[in-house]
Amino acid sequence: MSRTRMITAALFGLLALTGCGFKGAYSLPLPGGNAGGASYHVTAVFDDVQDLVPMSAVRVNDVAVGDVTSINYDPRDGKAHVGMRIKKSVHLPLNAEATLEQTTLLGEKYIALSAPVGNASGTLADGSTITATSHLPDVEELFGVLSAVLNGGDLQDLQTIDFEISKALGGREQAVRSALTQIDTFVSGLNSQKQNIVHALDELNRFSGALAKQSGTIATALDDLGPGLRVLADERVQFTGLLTDLSRFGKIATHIITASRQQTVAGLRDLQPILRHLRASGTNLPHALELLITYPFPRNIDKAVPGDYNGLYLSFNADPIFCALTPPPVPVTCSGSATAGSGTASKPTKPGTGGQKPGLPGLPRVPDVPNLPVPLPSPGDLLGDLLGAGLPGGGGA
Repeated sequence: MSRTRMITAALFGLLALTGCGFKGAYSLPLPGGNAGGASYHVTAVFDDVQDLVPMSAVRVNDVAVGDVTSINYDPRDGKAHVGMRIKKSVHLPLNAEATLEQTTLLGEKYIALSAPVGNASGTLADGSTITATSHLPDVEELFGVLSAVLNGGDLQDLQTIDFEISKALGGREQAVRSALTQIDTFVSGLNSQKQNIVHALDELNRFSGALAKQSGTIATALDDLGPGLRVLADERVQFTGLLTDLSRFGKIATHIITASRQQTVAGLRDLQPILRHLRASGTNLPHALELLITYPFPRNIDKAVPGDYNGLYLSFNADPIFCALTPPPVPVTCSGSATAGSGTASKPTKPGTGGQKPGLPGLPRVPDVPNLPVPLPSPGDLLGDLLGAGLPGGGGA
């Protein structure tokens, strides 16, 4: 009876293990391991774990500090999630990196943990997840690729390319060397002009941006250019006639200039003495033109006219002229003379008293021109005096 109970208990235990997802010896809690004592658990997410198995070592700087506890596939992201337990004495940053490596060429796989190359941040703790993962090339993959190359793969194509290159370069070594030298010189020149090329590209980019901002204006100009070109096409006959007439005019003008060249040169040569005398006159010609304004008086005539009256006095006796032109009813003798400034004339004599017939009187003497003041005033002073004196009566004589 006891044996039957034992068998029944063993069957129930086996069924229980099968129902709980028994996965062989890895599902059983195995003693030992690299973590030992107190530890914390982290998870690393890999794209491919190759043939990594649970209880594989976890190393830091080639020192075993923990073990792989589980390997699970997550259908949500399609990646392998590897659980690890690590000694609590190992301190790593939160952004640590995990790499799947191999002890030897055909040795076992393990996970190597390391700090990032850049700045480390945070601290790796229980429940943390490492996303920065990678793996080294697998030996099986390497041999598989090598087998594909050696068995009619890219290696044969590489041999064909090498053969064709050798045949193309055969006997042309100097030309190829010269071409390579020129290419090297060209590339060196481009490298030395790198700043200018970058600046040109930047300016081209700025110019393209300006054109992009003016796209509406450019589109309008292109739309309006069509009617203008149509007008030019319609007036093509007139433009052709204009150009033909212009060509004919050019020929005639060239003929006239060629035919009259000698006369033109002679006229210019005859003009040289005139220009030479004009240049020699210097300031005399401008001074003569100044006298033209006050002609026939000198330009300082304004000094002789200090106000609104002329400073000259003239007296004329016209009695002898009237006596000569108009005979009186009683014979008289007209005598007298015109004097400047006197304003008087002699009385006529009765006939018979003088015993002589009256003769024609002499013409009056023209009075002398008084001396002009020295220095003579300028026309500008005369105009100022006239404007200052105002109307007649405003100044003295």
